Amino acid sequence: MANIQVLSELLETSASACENFINSEMALNDGEIMESQKHSKNGQILMKALISDTFKEVEELGNNSLETNDYDIASNMELVKALNNISKCVGSLLSTNEAENDTLKNIAIKNLFKAINTAKEIYQTLFEN
Repeated sequence: MANIQVLSELLETSASACENFINSEMALNDGEIMESQKHSKNGQILMKALISDTFKEVEELGNNSLETNDYDIASNMELVKALNNISKCVGSLLSTNEAENDTLKNIAIKNLFKAINTAKEIYQTLFEN
């Protein structure tokens, strides 16, 4: 089974980044620009940590094909969806146990990589260009 500590870190950090980007959008909708920027900055800090560290550790699970999931235009909400998808994929991976067919585990890992690649691509489009 994949390293539980790495998957836990991925789950916790991606969920926290997701929460910050949601809070940023909510504050923006309420006209609270400073609050929106604060949450966006916190989300960006968490994404930088994921990209520079955690995503690299997760890649040790298997072969990352660099595929992404389809999404519309890069936006905070698309990033939220991608981060939420990471959480769902971590759950799927954790639910596969060693007694099951490796096919399920391989599918879960492939889907996790696609979710990670999508989140990374959207983040880089929004904040690094």
